[in-house]
Amino acid sequence: MHNAINNRPGTASYTNGRATAHNILEVAKQIVIEQGMAALTMRGLARSLNISPGNLNYYYQSKSNLLQDLVDFVLDPYLVEFRRLRSVSANSPEAQLRAVFEYVYDDLGQRPTTHFFPELWALALRHDWAQRQMERMYSTYRKTLRDLILILRPDLDLQTIRDITLTVSASIEGHTVFIGYGKSHEHRAKHIKSLLIDQLMNLVTNAERPQLTTL
Repeated sequence: MHNAINNRPGTASYTNGRATAHNILEVAKQIVIEQGMAALTMRGLARSLNISPGNLNYYYQSKSNLLQDLVDFVLDPYLVEFRRLRSVSANSPEAQLRAVFEYVYDDLGQRPTTHFFPELWALALRHDWAQRQMERMYSTYRKTLRDLILILRPDLDLQTIRDITLTVSASIEGHTVFIGYGKSHEHRAKHIKSLLIDQLMNLVTNAERPQLTTL
């Protein structure tokens, strides 16, 4: 069961409650994927779930409250896969990092990914509460990258490593609108992947600590 579900009212002790919370998040995710974030309203979600608004309110009092768990619900499978990829190449941090890069890039071509994340980005541009949830999600993802780069590059200071993970995240995610599902350059995704992943690995391998300038 997703971590996002365990802290909801009615979900900690009762199997039915946990199943209901899971269903709420799954239906909410599908609404965003199929219709966009603007279509995700509490009343519309309750109607799609065939439950009363009051029943939905027992679990989620607002859209911002819902989005907090929805972000975790979407992120959890990625974290599970990151752990699996790391265990497969446990003896090679470099192979682990490349595998994570490749997985995140390949995932851009999946329809749910292409549709869900840009909707979250657009919402974050307009609402501080959405921006906070988006940053929390990507910070969790970047921690996986940071942990691997710390092993590969113990000579780098933590801030430089954070800057590298931010650069990597922006570089990969930024391709969504170009090579994502149904996008104009989707047919070139495999070729671009080889170029991008090699560049990112080179960045990690050859990055230098920034030199402090003196006045």
